[in-house]
Amino acid sequence: MEPSMAMIHAKDIVRTYPGKVPTPALRGVSFDVAHGEFVAIMGRSGSGKSTLLHQLSLIDEPDAGEIAIDGRNVLALTDAQKTAYRLSNLGYIFQEYALIAELSALENVFLPAMALGSDSTPYKKRAQELLTIVGLGDRLDHYPNELSGGEQQRVAIARALINSPKVLYADEPCANLDSASAKTVLELFAKLRHDLGQTIVMVTHEPDDKQYVDRVIRLSDGVIEDIETVKSRKA
Repeated sequence: MEPSMAMIHAKDIVRTYPGKVPTPALRGVSFDVAHGEFVAIMGRSGSGKSTLLHQLSLIDEPDAGEIAIDGRNVLALTDAQKTAYRLSNLGYIFQEYALIAELSALENVFLPAMALGSDSTPYKKRAQELLTIVGLGDRLDHYPNELSGGEQQRVAIARALINSPKVLYADEPCANLDSASAKTVLELFAKLRHDLGQTIVMVTHEPDDKQYVDRVIRLSDGVIEDIETVKSRKA
């Protein structure tokens, strides 16, 4: 795939954590993610999965390599520009949900839009629409402690979508969920990819999760061990 045609273009990504004994986490990782593709990053603990996601999502910066998102060299941005780019163009879902306990589901969802200084009125409407899409249209005014783990994660998904991100990143999004809730979340991701053309990159350690994705990138000791195109997938 030509870099200009990729939603994400990563080339020769290197990341080493400093210390008395430096720890190499990524040793020259290269791959592309297409527009509207759902990709899983898999590998054993310590293989570099979350480190790679942090580079792609601009949470961290590699020691060497190139990252372009939708044709833009994001590593060339200043820190302030990266912060603005993350808020405007990237969505994040983490395993711990990271909801604000004092805010309702609706308020949690439109909060990132408020961080951009946007008028809250249209975003409240969009937040309602997104919560309906994730199956929580009747839980708008509920607080996190009134929701199950699976429901909280779906609120987090709706929140990640509020600014219509180019890429949705998910780091072990089902790690704290029971099997039924995990299935609901993964089916929702597949639906977002299929219905909305959402590009999704997900870190997971569960081999069974590959049935929901388009491709699997397997890491081992900071390098790509294998890239598998999933032939039979739910879409």
